[in-house]
Amino acid sequence: MKLFSTFAVVVYLFLIGCQAPKSTYTLTPEVYGLMMPQWLNDDTTLLYIADYFSQDGKIDSFKCNNLVVNFNSDSSQLIVNGIKNTVHLYALDMFKSGFAYRLLLKHKPKTQYKFVFKAPQATKQVKLKGDFNGWNANSAILKEYTKGEYKTDLNLSPGEYAYQFVVDDKETLDPTNKATKSNGMGGTNSLLVIEKSNPAIALATISYTADKLIISKSGIIDNLHVLWENFELKNTKETPNAIEIEIPTISKKIKRSYIRIFCSNSKGIGNDLLIPLEYGKVVNNSAQLDRNDIEKTVMYFMMVDRFCDGDSTNNKPLNNKEVLPKADYYGGDLAGILKKLNDGYFQKMGINALWISPIAQNPSDAWGQFKDPETKFSGYHGYWPISSSQIDTRFGNEFILKKLLAKAHEQGINVYLDYVANHVHKNHPIYQKHPEWATNLYLPDGSLNTERWDEYRLTTWFDTFMPSLDLENKEVADFMSDSALFWIKNYDFDGFRHDATKHIPESFWRIVSRKMKNDVSSPNNRRMYQIGETYGNPELISGYLGTGLLDAQFDFNLYDAMLPVFADKNESFNRLVTEQNRSLATYGNHHLMGNISGNQDKPRFISFADGSLNFSTPWLEYKRIGWKQTIPNKSDTGFWRLALFQSYILTIPGVPVIYYGDEIGMPGAGDPDNRRMMLFDGYNKAQSTLKKKMDELVAIRNNNLALIYGDFNWILNTKDQMIFSRRYFDNLVVVCINKADDHFIFQWKLPEGFKEKPIQQWSSTSAVAVGSNNNATTLKSNGLSSYILIFKQ
Repeated sequence: MKLFSTFAVVVYLFLIGCQAPKSTYTLTPEVYGLMMPQWLNDDTTLLYIADYFSQDGKIDSFKCNNLVVNFNSDSSQLIVNGIKNTVHLYALDMFKSGFAYRLLLKHKPKTQYKFVFKAPQATKQVKLKGDFNGWNANSAILKEYTKGEYKTDLNLSPGEYAYQFVVDDKETLDPTNKATKSNGMGGTNSLLVIEKSNPAIALATISYTADKLIISKSGIIDNLHVLWENFELKNTKETPNAIEIEIPTISKKIKRSYIRIFCSNSKGIGNDLLIPLEYGKVVNNSAQLDRNDIEKTVMYFMMVDRFCDGDSTNNKPLNNKEVLPKADYYGGDLAGILKKLNDGYFQKMGINALWISPIAQNPSDAWGQFKDPETKFSGYHGYWPISSSQIDTRFGNEFILKKLLAKAHEQGINVYLDYVANHVHKNHPIYQKHPEWATNLYLPDGSLNTERWDEYRLTTWFDTFMPSLDLENKEVADFMSDSALFWIKNYDFDGFRHDATKHIPESFWRIVSRKMKNDVSSPNNRRMYQIGETYGNPELISGYLGTGLLDAQFDFNLYDAMLPVFADKNESFNRLVTEQNRSLATYGNHHLMGNISGNQDKPRFISFADGSLNFSTPWLEYKRIGWKQTIPNKSDTGFWRLALFQSYILTIPGVPVIYYGDEIGMPGAGDPDNRRMMLFDGYNKAQSTLKKKMDELVAIRNNNLALIYGDFNWILNTKDQMIFSRRYFDNLVVVCINKADDHFIFQWKLPEGFKEKPIQQWSSTSAVAVGSNNNATTLKSNGLSSYILIFKQ
């Protein structure tokens, strides 16, 4: 960290004394998009001004109460200190050209927990690794030693933490903690649960007029912030139970703007609200939304080679004896995706976003090695680029790609490209020309730096033929970020799915995001979307999110809770509720995180749900099963459980992401069995029924603003049943899920003013019978069934 010069301090004192802004709002803001609230570290947090003011990366002055904030010596960063453990929401005003732009700063409540390991006398070293430190044991060495015990203290936010001790390089469970959790690879970890201190505060949208909003509030709120775009809204009136907000007149001149509301008290942060406006009026119909409204996204992910063969002339399988057929090219291509667009496949499903696997040129020969069975691989997946700008000839060409994008946009569908920045194939020209641009293949101790996912996550290679690029080198970062922008500028993609996000430094994502804002978003008034792939704890995942970083990542922690809870009848919904609450607390109630039904690296959900796969199986064994077997659908039970799973994904906050084939219940073990060729016909009854239910589910989400912009509230949680609701003004959606085999009678009370009879209802099984009993709404459910009920005032 740079030290402050006397001059910098003088400049700071002068700047904070600058005059107040000349006006409250402007139609030409110098910030593009909404500034995402920023999480604060426990000690020091650096805020990069260029993340927010992207043109010149400068501000005139700033103001922040209750925190110590300073410019660094060159005024490109703000340095934030002075966190108070009882204050969890701060407002930082940054002044630019006479306007005050408000950035909210959040701090999580933390609990100090002491880890203790009673060691044998001959023990030399004890380390600790787990969800709290990215499983990097070297970051938590227990140096305190007293009376045969090694100890260390960690400040942890509420949530579940799997962990292990490493005693003289040998992993061991915590002998004093009986609570354990599956590691998803056939083993177990010790489990620590830090309970959340409930702030017991809540906000909800109640009503609106042409120029006013009424928001209800409950509980004691210490800090309330109401923003229009990135400006503080001052024309608000508070009563003990409500907030009255005047919609600013200036909003009538803008097609899409937003009002955001945040709150907190000494125990934590409450839920937030997001209210879209269209020319100053509250958006009240989903038909008003277009593909610029990213919140409405329902994404579909396909591997190009495994989806649809639209042009057999470009089929070039290796037909190599070293490569088993499951690791060779199947023939899917861009023409196949275009064909399905022309057929209306995605429109009929209600899909409004596609994520396609990498399409850059990959090698034409075989690489890698798998044991048992012995096989090498083709580059059918696209993750071994030997070019950063050429389209793989087996997938198509520039002409067909532009037709695909044009057709998708014509249908209101965004298309996101899977982009690989972390590494290249060793035959890539940049590595051939600049081998020094790669990180070291060998560590100082002489061991290979391959698959060191946690200890050396920013330098590790994925394989010996896949050099990881040193993206902290500005020359390398500029080359790769320009390569990313090439696909946006030349082919009109709408954003990226970024591969291996956590293995790339934050500085690179800042460069990519700044170029996208300056070169694409700001000039064209166009929202771009970037979602990353990071396996790790929420702190690590959220560290890559921000106004100058990525918009979202896939919520793998939530998926890892959803998968066993919905697939295994013995798992309790309590596990999912805990992780769902942690997700909302980390990413907010209106986040854009990806909620996946599966992906190319995981066995198919339905194969766990129907008992074809066992959760106690070691992870590598799933891959061996995938090579040696072709798992069929074992029973209809898997389809019923998959319908429950999908109904949850499509009704909770975030972006639902459907892995190709999950709409019809395609089975599969590990890679490559989870990457079969997509089926478009010949469905059996169970597949056809699931497909119909999926189409209905997506339509309900697309046509209901409560599932796009609504709040989220738990009503009931038991081992096998749950009820939650989402509300957007006079639109209330109630979701009931029963994962037990037997029927169950759900009962709950509707908010005041809502009519008891739903205006629309959906069930994963049979028709819904809704009644009332003692002023409560009742629903008799079947076993293994989910229900969506829509109420109006």
